[in-house]
Amino acid sequence: MRFLRQVIVQDETFAVSTQRTDDLPVNPLSFIIVTLRCLNNCATIANFSTIAALLNQISKLEILYKGSAIISGSLADLARLSSILIGHQPMQTTATLVDNDARSLSVLIPLGRRLYDPTECFPAVRRGELQLQMTTAAAQTGIDTPTIQVETVELLDATPSRFLKATTISRTFAATGDNDVDLPIGNKVNGVLLFGTSVPATTVLTATIGQLRLLVDNMESYYARTNWESLHNELSRYVNEGPNSAAMKAEEHGAAANGAGDLLVTGQHGQVGFFDNYAYLDFDPLKNDAYLLETAGHARIHLRINADVADAMRALPLELIEVAQAIQS
Repeated sequence: MRFLRQVIVQDETFAVSTQRTDDLPVNPLSFIIVTLRCLNNCATIANFSTIAALLNQISKLEILYKGSAIISGSLADLARLSSILIGHQPMQTTATLVDNDARSLSVLIPLGRRLYDPTECFPAVRRGELQLQMTTAAAQTGIDTPTIQVETVELLDATPSRFLKATTISRTFAATGDNDVDLPIGNKVNGVLLFGTSVPATTVLTATIGQLRLLVDNMESYYARTNWESLHNELSRYVNEGPNSAAMKAEEHGAAANGAGDLLVTGQHGQVGFFDNYAYLDFDPLKNDAYLLETAGHARIHLRINADVADAMRALPLELIEVAQAIQS
């Protein structure tokens, strides 16, 4: 086997509220690395963060095959999903708190559950059929002069049988209590990433996703009932922390600032922040496909979410797509 790593976007600037589209390689594609670079903007301390400010710069990232989305989500959501799949959080360089210091953050976008797996990646395509499309946010907050790099890893001799699909389902609940969120039908599901706007914090224990059930043709299945706290806290078994991970750098706070906006007193607060609003429904706990959620042949599969707070949530089902059925010549 051989792999080929190459650059397709090199240090290009991007303005607010813009969209760019780049052709991806024609060979089987294992994953994409999206790197954002910037200078710190600490002039308004409340606007500064060492990870959210960067991730929020790409409000929507899509991998499109013949115009249809294979991957679709905010970079913030995709960074969490990637972390769960890979087992490691995004890395960043020189995460300082000094105004105008340079730093960068890289997010991997996998097209298979294991990087470099020749049996599970996106198959070979014709030039122009597979594209990366990114939409930038409406404001650049907490950073200056952002630039972007994109690299790809191709598996030149691969003949994959499956690839990953992950798209975003967004809902804003009109009321507390039970709310239904339908999942896509037709493919096997490896897991579902969940985001809730409200989560337990300070003296409040309520959450957008207070409790959750999974119903298959209106029968409880897999998750008969589970709580937000246990789902969220279980994320610890998927992701390893490291001294340079995004989460370990995510919450550094300043007690004062000088006239240039540099933080004078800082304290490290570990992994607080990165996964606060996220949880994961796992249908492959043994990593051997034994428990995958089969959706084909069913009339309806949906989450019944008991909301403590009526606000926005998102779900990103991680589907396994059979190449023979999905890719047409």
